[in-house]
Amino acid sequence: MNKMNDGGLVRGVITDESVEQMEQRIGYPNPTVRAGVITLPWNSTATGDAIRRWAQSNGDMNPLYAEPGYAEDTRWKGPVAPPGFEWSMGFNANREVPEELFRATRHALRGVQLYHSGAHYRFYRPITANIPLFKAEWVSDVAQKKSKFANRTVLVTNSNQWWDAEDRVYTASDRWFVHAERKKTSSKDKNAKDEPPFYSDEEMAKIEACYDAEYIRGADTLFLEDCEVGQTVPRMVKGPLTITDMINTYMGAGWLSYGSPPFRLAFENRKLMRGFYSRDDYNAWDCVQRVHWDAELASTVGVQRMYDIGPMRYMMLCHYLTNFAGDDGWVHEIRYELRSFNYVGDVTWIDGMITDVRDDPALGPLIELSVTGTNQRGQRNIQATATILVASRVKGLAKLPNGPAVTEFRKTG
Repeated sequence: MNKMNDGGLVRGVITDESVEQMEQRIGYPNPTVRAGVITLPWNSTATGDAIRRWAQSNGDMNPLYAEPGYAEDTRWKGPVAPPGFEWSMGFNANREVPEELFRATRHALRGVQLYHSGAHYRFYRPITANIPLFKAEWVSDVAQKKSKFANRTVLVTNSNQWWDAEDRVYTASDRWFVHAERKKTSSKDKNAKDEPPFYSDEEMAKIEACYDAEYIRGADTLFLEDCEVGQTVPRMVKGPLTITDMINTYMGAGWLSYGSPPFRLAFENRKLMRGFYSRDDYNAWDCVQRVHWDAELASTVGVQRMYDIGPMRYMMLCHYLTNFAGDDGWVHEIRYELRSFNYVGDVTWIDGMITDVRDDPALGPLIELSVTGTNQRGQRNIQATATILVASRVKGLAKLPNGPAVTEFRKTG
């Protein structure tokens, strides 16, 4: 790959060769999405404390996750994790990359900035206490795209699966990452008009009133018979986004797809992931993941200002949907696209509407929803659909869906 160096920041150039190298990785782990020296999961199992910390890190006050002992009196009979929690779990069971393929593709799209652009999740079983999970990730698709904020871009689909020792699949996903060449921001960029917000006392009062009114269904079972197409879901607010919010996310979830450990571990990590590090203002090495809290680096890679960690908006959706589903409902599917950047200082207003109500032949009683997130500029930064399995006064509580077989793209032996 052709590349330029800028103060230690590797600036990869997308070439036909680098795209072909990523295509060769289909069925194998993506070399640009890896944890480095940290290979053990943040949470080995879903303990009550771990679930509570996760909920706190997302601003989630739902007692099902946040209140010790509450879940024992629900249908789950003990601690149960919300969707999204899977990202703090999973012992590495990635398929081994043959040595020849590893050497030929290890630099596929190296030094190219990644932006999480959306995903499709399916949830099959509740993640409960004392059950370790295994996780595998692999490239499933590579497609070149046009982008409004970069030159040549590539959309890579990374598929994931989590399962237990009995090969029961809990969660599966397809996550989409835009790989874009790093470039300095310019006043001519389309999003340069997105000035940092400043909120009046009246605007802050509106935000705080929405927090005060946040809907949590809890033990009030959601029945199919009480749902209708066109019914709106209570609004939720997230923000104004702060760096402290992002620190909290890492406290609850760990480093998610990447590993950014401190001190000696950072030194060892850089040996494995040189392109993941650049020089800071002190000429010391630091991870490029700091684009989320370092304004100068964000500008250097081509983003106007510091912005959220992509999975945060996924977690917002999980929080919104579980609040509405209540203790007895089951969030089965979430499919979302991330649109505008969610900059530090931005507010996201989340709204939903029921688009279908039916007794599905395979899944049983369910509702489908359309969900949007809109910032204070009126820009849509989340577009999503979701399926919630619900109770019926005729058929009883929502049943869990049948899961798929464990992926073939996992470690064997």
